[in-house]
Amino acid sequence: MHWRRNTFDLSLYGLFLTYLKCSSIAGVKIIGHDTTVMKGGNATLFCHLTETEENLTHIVWQKQTRGNPEQHSFFIIHKDGKTEHRNDLQDKVKFIGNFKEKNGSIQLLGMPLLDDGIYTCIFNTFLSGKILTNISVTVHVPPAGKVTGSTHVSDHYDVTLASCVASNARPAAEVLWRLGALNDSLRTETSSTQHSDGTVTVVTNILGKPSKHLNQKTIQCVVKHSTMTKQLELDYVINVHYPPEVVKIIPDDPTEAEEYHCLVDCNPAPTSYIWVRVNGSTPHSEGNKLFIRKSSSELNGMYICTASTKDGNVSGVLYVDNTGSTDVCWDLLGFISSCAILGFILWFLFSTVSRVRKFY
Repeated sequence: MHWRRNTFDLSLYGLFLTYLKCSSIAGVKIIGHDTTVMKGGNATLFCHLTETEENLTHIVWQKQTRGNPEQHSFFIIHKDGKTEHRNDLQDKVKFIGNFKEKNGSIQLLGMPLLDDGIYTCIFNTFLSGKILTNISVTVHVPPAGKVTGSTHVSDHYDVTLASCVASNARPAAEVLWRLGALNDSLRTETSSTQHSDGTVTVVTNILGKPSKHLNQKTIQCVVKHSTMTKQLELDYVINVHYPPEVVKIIPDDPTEAEEYHCLVDCNPAPTSYIWVRVNGSTPHSEGNKLFIRKSSSELNGMYICTASTKDGNVSGVLYVDNTGSTDVCWDLLGFISSCAILGFILWFLFSTVSRVRKFY
């Protein structure tokens, strides 16, 4: 019977302790909140026990992270305010709370991506035992943005003209293209890759037919992310190769030309220019320029400019006449004609007036 009474008394004592724990915890509140930090930054983990008069024995911090999924203790705060580090993290954890005020807040320094996870703040009290809360720490990583592309030969089939990459970001970045007037002639295609460390790479391609009218057109890639205060804007110039088709030979001066330029619409630019005078001597030229003195009528004649690229050759013709006699002759003939017409008009009017007078 004595053993039974002791057992009964212990049972009552256990029930009493359970009552105290439940009633005490019912009024207890832990103030804490989840937090987000950029990779390499400092994360503040706020944890404050309120609405209880119970004495603390110590505060323990545990974590379960991407780098170590097993929950383990890494930081202990003792009653006298002294701290104890586990796993050689003394340079990574800083106590910023106050033990007497039941404030167990800490700061995690230089957060790596693998420290993303769940952190548990545990208050050990004299009567109620452990009172805890979980805090989620999310590590964000800004994207590395770049635009890649290559030169394409003019064709009628769709190809990838350029790619905009926002790599290794957490969370995934938003990638888009600003196409302007080319919006109707180009289209986009987006894909993403999830990496083992939780980061994401997003690739958005520009597709279209590499036609001549796209050459040297500028488009812009825009990358947006929660870690960036300003969006990333990356310009890209489309480069399309197309063969020469038309040659234009223009003078440097419309009236007193002594230099003529051989212009070719192609990409890339011609590698060489050859000037030839038909049935004449070798002309004075330099690259795409032909030099002819205005006063040198002996240089009159037909000239041919042939431009060469890796995709082919194209030629243009120039006829030069520096005599000036043609222009003068036509001016004189015009003057004589004008005088003859004026004389005829005066004669007609005079004859008409004479007939009218004679009639009356």
